[in-house]
Amino acid sequence: MKPTISKRLIFDHFANKTSPLQRTAIENWLTNRDNEELYYQWLEEWERNHLQYDAQSEIALEHFFSIVEQEGATTPEEQTNLREKLANWANHYTWKIAAVIALALGLAWYNRDTINYISYKTSYGEVKTFQLSDGSKVKLNGNSVLRLSRWNFGETKREVFLKGDASFDVEHLKNHQKFVVNTPENFAVEVLGTEFTMSARKFGSKVVLTNGKVKLHYVEATSEKELIMKPGDVVKLKKDRPMEKTRTEAPETYSEWENKRFVFDETTLEEMGYQLQETYGLQVTFSSQTIANRQLMGSFKGRTIDEFLQSIAEVLDLSVSRENNKVLFSDH
Repeated sequence: MKPTISKRLIFDHFANKTSPLQRTAIENWLTNRDNEELYYQWLEEWERNHLQYDAQSEIALEHFFSIVEQEGATTPEEQTNLREKLANWANHYTWKIAAVIALALGLAWYNRDTINYISYKTSYGEVKTFQLSDGSKVKLNGNSVLRLSRWNFGETKREVFLKGDASFDVEHLKNHQKFVVNTPENFAVEVLGTEFTMSARKFGSKVVLTNGKVKLHYVEATSEKELIMKPGDVVKLKKDRPMEKTRTEAPETYSEWENKRFVFDETTLEEMGYQLQETYGLQVTFSSQTIANRQLMGSFKGRTIDEFLQSIAEVLDLSVSRENNKVLFSDH
């Protein structure tokens, strides 16, 4: 039987009274971001109730830094920033020094990204809105991740990393600090304050500007290029293909996934299948390549994914069947 994760168990963990099985259960529990934040809240509460501990702050900090450095994945600049941040934190809040020790001794097994970054995530088919510490709002489509620095976001720069689909409403700051969205698909979006929708998926990426102005950084062939986008611009990026820019009078329709609506613009069924795989975890196949090459135009909505699939089949006069996460389109 798996241990039930409770405040009492976590407090026992901080006191080094948990078994290997319990520590493994806590590690698995911490993979959920909400649990991770709760963990830190309980850590602060536990430390407030254990102030009698005479913490050797310098040894504790050095121990913690050695763990981060031994991971080998952080850059010297990141290590310096983290060292200064935690040193200032410990100097101003002495009751938190023992918390640093707990992090150093109790979280040696914990992934360094969890320490350095906050991740906002959605599951398949889930749409969720998050507000960042600078006031910016981000809405994520299903199976998407937004990652940003836990320590210095908004202090010297605002830089996030996106994998999936997102709509951004970026807060303009008085110091005109840039907001940069990086992706694993060889492009980045640089903004000051604006509204835009973007997608960073393996099958293809897209940026649609609703308001304001953004600078798109991308790679074409082996060259790094830049493009200033204006409201209504639609940029599509696909591997081994030139960048494609078009215009739209209704840029808001490209974020219709927020309302469970799909908008297609000469999109093949094969491309639609990739989208459903990425967003809903479905494996979409076709009985022939001819069907896979058929194109979709227009807006489609269904209260459920099955209603959506059926509406596509009816429009194209096809048959669709679904068994668990497997979907097949075929002729009648």
